[in-house]
Amino acid sequence: MSIRTSIEISGAKQNNLKNVSVEIPRDKLTVITGVSGSGKSSLAFDVIYGEGQRRFLDSISNFAKSRISQLKKAKVDYVRGLSPVIAIEQKKGNNNPRSTVGTVTDTNDYLRLLFATAGTGHCPECSKPLRQLSAAQIAEHITSLPEGTVIELRAPVYKIYGEDYSYTFQQLREKGFKHLLIDGEAVSLVDELETDESKSHVIEIVIDRITLRHDTYIQLTKSIEAAILALDEDIMIKVEVIGGAPQDFYQHFACPEHHFFLCDMQPFHFSFNTPASACHTCLGVGMSYVVEPHFLVVAPEKSINKGALKNTVFNTSGKDSYRTVLMYSLSQKYNFSLDTPFHELPKEIHELLFYGTRGELVPMLQPPFSQKKNWLTGRDRAFGGFVHEMESWYKHYIRKSSTTEAFEPSFIKDCMIEKICPECSGARLKKQRLQVTVGGKNIDQLSRMQLQELLAFLEALTFEPEVRDVAETIVRELHTRISLLIEIGLHYINLGRRSDSISGGEMQRIKMSTQISSELMGMLYIMDEPSIGLHPRDSGRVIETMKKLRDLGNTVIVVEHDLETIGCADHIIEIGPGPGIHGGNVVASGTLEDIKEAEESVTGGYLSGRTVIPVPERRRNLGDFFLSVQGARENNLKDVDLDIPLNVFICITGVSGSGKSSLINEILTKQLKIDKTGARIVAGKHDYVFGADLVNHVINIDQSPIGRNSKSNPATYIGLYDKIRDLFASQPEAVERGYQSIDFSLTHANGTRCEHCAGDGIIVTSLQFMADIETICPVCKGNRFSEEGLEIKIRDKSISDVLDMTVEEAADFFADHKYLKHKLGIMNELGLGYLTLGQSSTTLSGGEAQRVKLSNELAKIKRGAHNLYILDEPTTGLHLADIQKLLLALNKLVDGGHSVIVIEHHLDVIKSADYIIDMGPEGGNGGGFVVAEGTPEQVAKVEASHTGRYLRSVVGSEPAHPAG
Repeated sequence: MSIRTSIEISGAKQNNLKNVSVEIPRDKLTVITGVSGSGKSSLAFDVIYGEGQRRFLDSISNFAKSRISQLKKAKVDYVRGLSPVIAIEQKKGNNNPRSTVGTVTDTNDYLRLLFATAGTGHCPECSKPLRQLSAAQIAEHITSLPEGTVIELRAPVYKIYGEDYSYTFQQLREKGFKHLLIDGEAVSLVDELETDESKSHVIEIVIDRITLRHDTYIQLTKSIEAAILALDEDIMIKVEVIGGAPQDFYQHFACPEHHFFLCDMQPFHFSFNTPASACHTCLGVGMSYVVEPHFLVVAPEKSINKGALKNTVFNTSGKDSYRTVLMYSLSQKYNFSLDTPFHELPKEIHELLFYGTRGELVPMLQPPFSQKKNWLTGRDRAFGGFVHEMESWYKHYIRKSSTTEAFEPSFIKDCMIEKICPECSGARLKKQRLQVTVGGKNIDQLSRMQLQELLAFLEALTFEPEVRDVAETIVRELHTRISLLIEIGLHYINLGRRSDSISGGEMQRIKMSTQISSELMGMLYIMDEPSIGLHPRDSGRVIETMKKLRDLGNTVIVVEHDLETIGCADHIIEIGPGPGIHGGNVVASGTLEDIKEAEESVTGGYLSGRTVIPVPERRRNLGDFFLSVQGARENNLKDVDLDIPLNVFICITGVSGSGKSSLINEILTKQLKIDKTGARIVAGKHDYVFGADLVNHVINIDQSPIGRNSKSNPATYIGLYDKIRDLFASQPEAVERGYQSIDFSLTHANGTRCEHCAGDGIIVTSLQFMADIETICPVCKGNRFSEEGLEIKIRDKSISDVLDMTVEEAADFFADHKYLKHKLGIMNELGLGYLTLGQSSTTLSGGEAQRVKLSNELAKIKRGAHNLYILDEPTTGLHLADIQKLLLALNKLVDGGHSVIVIEHHLDVIKSADYIIDMGPEGGNGGGFVVAEGTPEQVAKVEASHTGRYLRSVVGSEPAHPAG
């Protein structure tokens, strides 16, 4: 039997595919392209990947199937020649805050193994190096002392951040400890202990006291092991010889001065996902919620007595409350008035109210306006400050929720923001774990290094002879994985970066590197636009990676719009010719030359140069209005000062990791939202943002879904459906039956929707170990409305018929309705004419969702208003033909009197901008500067700009003329 050389697909009818039959060569790099919505993803993911995955799942047991989400059978006659299939999709990183680049790539596992194997501990007092010893080795060394010697096993105790000493003592009692040393003085935990909270104390637990005899070795070993377990897997233990130890007892075994021994270490000791190793405050997340003082002030122009502070902090109506006594007493001692507007009070008084008296006692006085004496009056009390009090309340609820499902009060969370953990400074681990180093660096410092820096560090490492063989094996594995990430263009990231901060393109490239490291052959890989988010300088790296996968003996299928990637493919399939109902056919198939020569191929037109996105003949002049960012220092930004012109189309460019998103999304957008709406967010590090008064609204148009349930659709998002429902409710028959507009809503029960399927039109049946089955509702036959509702018609069309209309059809049908005609016309202009009004928003691609949002904004344009629109890589998922429509929409917004800022790598968008701000010159530590700014022609002349170098080939030598 001959080996099959192609994957054969016959009769694919998934979504908009029109009985597609096609062959894809095996062991080749194949690109599937076509305009947005043409059916590319339906063919690649729903048919090829879906069938491959479904057949694999069919081969496992029913017991295993019942625990795995099953896939529906694709609408296809047959698919032959499939291999085991892996889909590397365009998905953002995991939203779990514990997920990092290191955990996703499994690199952290090797890093933890390296530290457990070859790590050097350090004394917590003097940082003297310590070598690892097992409990048995420590016990053996102790028993070398003369019989009758009394030794104490001790362990240091650290006050938990934000808690008082009494809480720490209670924690120790619950673990069964009885004896402590506080500043060298022996105390019992049986007694109530009073300590000065304003001072730091040296606290040690006395774990055990043993008199050495000839048979104490086993007892001592078990005592050390039990102590390590009871101390949350502590890795440091202190051995004190009562009466003094021989001079050489601690040499080469422990710290000679402070007597700390380093216990045997395991990889989990360096995992922030292990409770015993994680930081007490942030529980291993690296971020914790802290109270933001300005959120406690709701009306700074008012006085404290008139309601300047949040009601939960100080309720002005409680004339006899202890809070009133406290505030009055503070005002008397520190000489300020409760009737002075809050913003006029001195900064020192603000600090006092927020952060307290720092241990200083305040006499509690009876306010003259109170009607009865408060229990606080006559006592002396220290005041902790509103910030510390709110944080204590929050921690109380957090502790309570670990044992019960306690409700987290919104009044506390409303005042809090997520910041870097104040105890571990974002390291996620206990302080003790960070005292273990390899090559002089702890595990957090390695996790923060950029990958190129980390690779150089690992290459320079040397190890002691006793651990060299094992350590070098681990380092080789680390070297391989990190090298692959660098080769694929991710040199600027670090292993500690959170997954939820990683773009879809970056996550896809991380998964690609993982697959290459596996060195599997005979696999089928399906990828979704791996070039997304890459600067033209770096796109070649991704192409080389895909070729590597192919050369290993795999079949690689890529859904892609990038012309460079398409040009490097062995085989190209174009689906089209148009989107939605206008697509679903194979327009052209073959080599690059075949596609170029195909007259009906839209992509071939761009590849051959027959069709181009033209450089604008004129660029808009810069006006007199600017947004000014001063002292931007977020992430890798190097104290950037920048003026951003308004009323023009601006492109923010630069290689990946150069600081574009930090500048625009983290600083500019957040600070403007704070200034315009009082948003409870904190902007990235900067000094000032000026010019907020020059814009009315800040609107971020991203590619997130326009709705998250099946009843959400373009008509509801744009606001068309409200008017359509009004029209149906105004029909004579509807009036006669008493129907109102809401009765035609798919989310309104007991109206005209079909109650059997709740307006979905389908019934979903769960079959345990088989895929869920969707069947057309037997009552409404998929129409979503009841018979009574369907009887109400406008020109012979029911509400169900209208929802099944495309935007093009609806524009003609409602041509006499000004509002509907206007909104539908704009959607049509943006290339969304193929969408049906009732199409579920969950089925829209990211590019389609973004254009729906753009059409919504274009329909709302009002003269005199000035909005700032911000788009981050809007070309994701867009064909060049769709990019032309996107540029049309963006220019309409600017012509309507608004400003548009786009973060983008696509040269056709960059060359169309009025003004470019190019960040760099490199990513990560090598970036964070403004390399060039000006028109595309001006930036193209800047030698230091990577963007400028690529722009030279597309903007020509003659500059575009300024408008006017």
